[in-house]
Amino acid sequence: MPGFLTYGSYRLLGALTGPLPQNIGYGLARRVGPLLYTLSPRLRRILSHNMRHVLGPGADEQDVQDAVRAACVNIAKGHYDLFRLGRLALDEIKAMTRIEGVENMYQALARGKGIVMVTAHFGTIDIMGQLPSYFGVPVSGPVEHTQPERLFQYTLRLRKSHGVRLIPSDGSMMELFRALKRGEIVGLPTDKGIADNTHEIEFFGSPARLPFGPVRLALRTGAALVPAFALRLPDDTFKVCIESELELQRSGDRDADAVAGMTKIVAIMERYISQNPEQWLVAAPVWPMN
Repeated sequence: MPGFLTYGSYRLLGALTGPLPQNIGYGLARRVGPLLYTLSPRLRRILSHNMRHVLGPGADEQDVQDAVRAACVNIAKGHYDLFRLGRLALDEIKAMTRIEGVENMYQALARGKGIVMVTAHFGTIDIMGQLPSYFGVPVSGPVEHTQPERLFQYTLRLRKSHGVRLIPSDGSMMELFRALKRGEIVGLPTDKGIADNTHEIEFFGSPARLPFGPVRLALRTGAALVPAFALRLPDDTFKVCIESELELQRSGDRDADAVAGMTKIVAIMERYISQNPEQWLVAAPVWPMN
């Protein structure tokens, strides 16, 4: 019954908010965010835990909670973006997005071995995920297989509405290898692991378990490893930053090479997240909670 209620609530929200014009949809999200902060103690606790690591041990608790409240507003805005995704044409998505570093994507694609594009749950990952299709570049990626199943299938349809290929995390990942072999883009988050694919690495000064799989995939296939992040701007348009391809160490020691590559990714994630911590929207503890 709880799963059915969750699914029904999402379907109702999607039906009601998806058709709303942007000014009304985001206006509603700005009201829902504070309610989310107040009425979701578990979410508030997890976001606060992660935020304290980002802001550092000397951060004032009021600053932490202010950032968490802002993150809740951004979570609400992200749901509105998801619900309207299928109603937006690719031209409309491109029009609301400023892209910096698109030449880095083209240079990496020119090598012919595909791109492992690494990112974080930052800004608006659902909007950013549609943009390669605008440029005619197919994109694939794994997605965590959540429950209830009907809710998972509903959100999956929304995210795939512009041709993005999403593979449930409990399925075969061979399609990712095939996509790279075809010279396409595989998008992978590196701030939250799935199942047992994580390893410990220092992140914001404390040990965290993060996924090394994207680096190992690039090392194994020869694909370019390219970080990209989408930032929500004050007027609710977006800026996507595509970084230069990361140079990977290939010493023959696969574990050491993976650590070296992941260390570079962590430094870039820390830079983006520390500049706009309220846009880091991981709703799971990245560091162990007591």
